[in-house]
Amino acid sequence: MNGMKAISNYLFGDQDFARWQNNWMLWFILLALVFIGVYSLNRFQQKKQLSQFKSEAALKNVLPNLSKNRSIFRFVLWTVGFCVIILSAANLQFGDKKEEVKRAGIDLMLCLDVSKSMLAEDLKPNRLTRAKLAINKIINSLGSDKIGVIVFAGDAFLQLPLTNDHSAAELFIQSINTGIIPVPGTNIASALELAKKSFPESSPTNKAIVVITDGEEHDGKAIQIAESLEEEKIKVFTIGLGSAVGTTIPNFKNGRRIGVKKDKKGSTVITRLNEPALFALANAGGGTYVRGSNQSLGLQTMLNTIGEIEKTEYEAKEYTSYTSRYQWFLALGILFILMDVLILKRKGTWLRST
Repeated sequence: MNGMKAISNYLFGDQDFARWQNNWMLWFILLALVFIGVYSLNRFQQKKQLSQFKSEAALKNVLPNLSKNRSIFRFVLWTVGFCVIILSAANLQFGDKKEEVKRAGIDLMLCLDVSKSMLAEDLKPNRLTRAKLAINKIINSLGSDKIGVIVFAGDAFLQLPLTNDHSAAELFIQSINTGIIPVPGTNIASALELAKKSFPESSPTNKAIVVITDGEEHDGKAIQIAESLEEEKIKVFTIGLGSAVGTTIPNFKNGRRIGVKKDKKGSTVITRLNEPALFALANAGGGTYVRGSNQSLGLQTMLNTIGEIEKTEYEAKEYTSYTSRYQWFLALGILFILMDVLILKRKGTWLRST
């Protein structure tokens, strides 16, 4: 449901300008694929039976009223009519009254490591998937807090600017993979710098950063940035994913696993969780460190700490009144269904096959 809402928000631009009141109904449109499959199978079987006739003339003698086009035309009308009726039931609504409403929350920036080492499978199914689960749990725990997403490897990129549309954030998280950042590495410092720049300078809202990574290739620069952020009252939290023992990194080509990653000398690369560095980073940033595991993501302590950060009141424009426009789709759907009913079971001259 949240995915449907986020897609609607993306299509209409303004996150509240248009909405589907019953967005769960939109999933029924997928039934059209089932209809197409069943119809295609029936057409194939019918064509196979008709192929037994030796000539077109013989076929016309036995089935003089057979129309090749009528069946397809009626199926298209019925299927489109069904889909449009579903859209009517979902009830598209447009906002017609926008007002200032007051909310209270913090600005939270999530920095997700998308380097190749996050494909390691010491956490099941792999580190990146577990990281996404952690982020979803964080998002679901938020109230009116704004959230942003930064992905990083050897460089950092703002995937989602700060927003209070949590369903859109979840949708963006699902699309993240290790191919987003082409530069290899784990440059936590660049992610922290970008997070700082991504916060509105004039905003009085309290701020926090959560870094989700295995902590490899960590350097002292990130510690220095975390210390400066803490001085500006921006807390830095860290979530460590992986094992200290280490494991190999799967290598994929065209979606197929072709072995494990090797270095320039041909030796197998082993990736390990750099827990001391992540603990030091969180300590420098005035936050806390938690280690994710297969049994538990261990987030509750961190979520409690984030929840204790003082909420700052801010104003947001929201639509408080909506007008339903289901009539558009209902009228169109009825039109398609009526056209289907009005087509005679025998072919008309206007649909005669040539």
